[in-house]
Amino acid sequence: MGIIIGAIIGYRVGGFVGMLFGAWLGHQISQYIGGGKSKQAKHTATQQSFFKALFVTMGKLAKADGTISPSEIDRAEFIMQRMKLTPELRQQAILYFNQGKESHYNIDADLTDFRRHARGSLSLKQFFLEMLIDLASGDGSIDVNELQVLENACRLIGYPPQLLQAMLKMRGAGYYQQQSQDYRQQQSQRPQPSPVSGNPYRILGVEKSDDKQVIRRAYKRLMSQHHPDKLVSKGLPPEMMKMAEEKAKTIQLAWEQVKELRGW
Repeated sequence: MGIIIGAIIGYRVGGFVGMLFGAWLGHQISQYIGGGKSKQAKHTATQQSFFKALFVTMGKLAKADGTISPSEIDRAEFIMQRMKLTPELRQQAILYFNQGKESHYNIDADLTDFRRHARGSLSLKQFFLEMLIDLASGDGSIDVNELQVLENACRLIGYPPQLLQAMLKMRGAGYYQQQSQDYRQQQSQRPQPSPVSGNPYRILGVEKSDDKQVIRRAYKRLMSQHHPDKLVSKGLPPEMMKMAEEKAKTIQLAWEQVKELRGW
């Protein structure tokens, strides 16, 4: 249609040559408009896949140890409140959460779908995993079953496992490695998880002994990864913008605290 309209206008203005130019210009405009619509559709699909994958995985994570604790329910509720969901989206989130906690429901397809839409956006995948870690560590620790859900989610969304380990260590979430399946099954020998800490060095993912250059670099990298506008442009649902802003603020405050402690 763009080509036809452009050709007609071009012919009236400039004859045969104008018709050719008008047809070309009409084609370019059609491609631009169509591309914009296609991009928006892909963006919306990414947001929807993020939303569903997050809440079904939250449900699976909450039920990982066989029961859903009051603290896990409170944490899930708190996350929904922070997102300021509309009544319709809130019901949808609860539906996904309840689906995920059912033993017969396999969340793998939802995680794979999110991976397909998120493509190579590590920052979006990292934010996704951080929200899951927030839920898992709500009671002060992450146990073996919860860790398995996190590792599976990490694998299926295509996030580097070594970066998940770094996140868990950074959050003080009691991450521990187990070298074999047999070791995982030795219930009595499972390491005890460590309590979560608000240590500013852990928030920045650095050691207290690191120098100013290393810590500043880590701070700048985290701020770039957690920039709310950047995350939304990658497909973060707009309802989660507030949470992204809070995480960025936490990183900023950790950096300010470290500077004060070190006299920088």
